[in-house]
Amino acid sequence: MPETTGCSPDWHLEHSRPALFLDYFNPRTSFAAQANTLATRFRDIQALCNEGENPPELTRLRNELAFHLVKMSRWWGFDFCPRGVTDVRNPLFMTYVKAHIEHSIEDESLFDLLTVQRHMHAGDAGHLLVLGQETGADPELSVLFGIDGQRGFRFAIGSTGLAPLWNGQTYPDFASMWLSARAVHALIADSHANVQEYESAHQEHIWARAWHRRHFHRHITRPAVDMYAQAMSQLDSCQSIFGRAEFETIVNRAAFHIARTAFDHNMTIADMIGTGGLRDMGLRHANTIKRRARTYITTCIDPIARPEMDILLDRVISYLPRRCT
Repeated sequence: MPETTGCSPDWHLEHSRPALFLDYFNPRTSFAAQANTLATRFRDIQALCNEGENPPELTRLRNELAFHLVKMSRWWGFDFCPRGVTDVRNPLFMTYVKAHIEHSIEDESLFDLLTVQRHMHAGDAGHLLVLGQETGADPELSVLFGIDGQRGFRFAIGSTGLAPLWNGQTYPDFASMWLSARAVHALIADSHANVQEYESAHQEHIWARAWHRRHFHRHITRPAVDMYAQAMSQLDSCQSIFGRAEFETIVNRAAFHIARTAFDHNMTIADMIGTGGLRDMGLRHANTIKRRARTYITTCIDPIARPEMDILLDRVISYLPRRCT
């Protein structure tokens, strides 16, 4: 049975409401930080619920977090297996989700769209559920966000008083759609620099999507050093502010993966890198990798889980100086 982090039910009821750390409509908000915090809070509250009697509000919060794990997996396009991420059997986890949507029409509508589509024209790309609206510098021009009957994200740019015209292209996640909408909005505003920025960001986000999809994978056979090198190469290729921000986090997470693997195998970070045939690079950059791992813990790990991760990183050694014989 998972252990709690020591946070009380009252603490969670005050600090673990999804609205406090989830920002669905701003993809600039760190994906990793939101996903990690959401999973940690669910697991901690689930452990409290398993320990004994708790306020009914805590059970409702657990159910709400379960729903948001499903929603966020679709929003960002990451692989999600309830048992793999939360240690809760899939059928039981879905009872939590269904218990939540019984009390939220908006969440029930979205869940229905993503599953059985009883309320939609099932499979109809022309039938959309509107998710929200964004208004930029021009109050006369707004962007609508939606998901169609084929479960693709779509956007529409409309003027005041006119019916919105939905873009015909669909996108697999919200960020892809948001970036494309921004590019079209910049084109309408005749802002060439912004068009280039968002078009580059969209391409770079396509690279990032593959990393996001595997975010919760526990068993990764590819060497951690190889993943770090690939992420660094893609970061170096990024031209947009958005893309560089995404890949800074991806590189930091890859660095954390190296540090954690080194710790698990009782190795230094430098020797860990050396096993990949990159010993010279490892000796020069072992401290950089540890620093990036520390940044990942500081910025992307839930504060209630950081102490354990800090201890891990404190104990792993960057490198041991070689002595002359």
